[in-house]
Amino acid sequence: MILAAGHVSVSVPVLEMSAVGAAGRLATAQAEASGFSKADIDRVALVVAEAGNNLVLHGGGGELLLRSWASKSAVRSLEILALDHGPGMANFTASLRGGAAASAGSSKGLAAIQRLSTAFDVFSAPGKGTVLLSRIDSGPALPAAGSGLWWGAVCVARLEEEVTGDAWAVQEREGFATLLVVDGLGHGLHAFDAAAQALRTFWQSPEASPEPLLRALDSSLKGTRGVAAAVAEFDWAKRELHFAGVGNISASLFTPDAKTRSLVSHNGTAGQSIDRIQEFIHPWPEGGLLVMHSDGLSFRWDLDAYPGLSQKDPSLIAAVLYRDFARRQDDAVVVVARERVREQPGEAP
Repeated sequence: MILAAGHVSVSVPVLEMSAVGAAGRLATAQAEASGFSKADIDRVALVVAEAGNNLVLHGGGGELLLRSWASKSAVRSLEILALDHGPGMANFTASLRGGAAASAGSSKGLAAIQRLSTAFDVFSAPGKGTVLLSRIDSGPALPAAGSGLWWGAVCVARLEEEVTGDAWAVQEREGFATLLVVDGLGHGLHAFDAAAQALRTFWQSPEASPEPLLRALDSSLKGTRGVAAAVAEFDWAKRELHFAGVGNISASLFTPDAKTRSLVSHNGTAGQSIDRIQEFIHPWPEGGLLVMHSDGLSFRWDLDAYPGLSQKDPSLIAAVLYRDFARRQDDAVVVVARERVREQPGEAP
């Protein structure tokens, strides 16, 4: 059984029914290791069974992504993403209610997943397959969320690797949120070690802005493979996004008026050689969306090709981009973040 760190998603191919049982055993093992109650472990098992059955019976096979974590408030969470390239649904709401576009089995399964989930979201369209999100929480209920950052991520090792050299992390403090994305050079254990050291430095620098944090990463990573890295800091009072990066981490800022801004990183590798570190300041728009990813994803994606996706849960957006643009011969990480301005699901630490 693979029990990954909280920033890593475990990928389980589901091409036939026998794989559904294996995915269920892995998911329940993750829930048990996280301290889920017996009742909530049962919820996890049922959701994975229904989602896996849908992948095989209605999606032509697909992939389950499992990620578990524990928050500071003692809530344990497990996120289940089901991805397929099947026919998709023209009207998901009708399908959920058992409309003409859905078989009785699929509509009952979707309704059961929604009922069992703490958070639930779906993106589906004809010819674009379906991606389903279920998050199950175990522990005390989270208080109503105020303002701050709402984020989601997919971070997966390359095929046949047990560890990933890509990583991400988020820290929040009063009035600010900071997001880090790194890509350890190469792959395997050496890339993993570099990424792990980058995360340690990040957690030891809770108030560092992007430029000082990148310098701290460069210093702490001497002797490692080094990483490409990008840091985004949200200043809610000033409505600003501060950004700095080195290497090939892609970052794009989207606004509700459909404008897209690519954020600039300079050449270099933290821990090896950096030509220049420069922090850029951008206005943070109401309704803005930030997407950051490693070169484990192709740079040729376009959110406009997925009508309505930009309004979905950030984890769902990340999963769709991963499904359609991941280079499976490399580690991949994609993080999506937007401002949380109303009661919305709690996030990972």
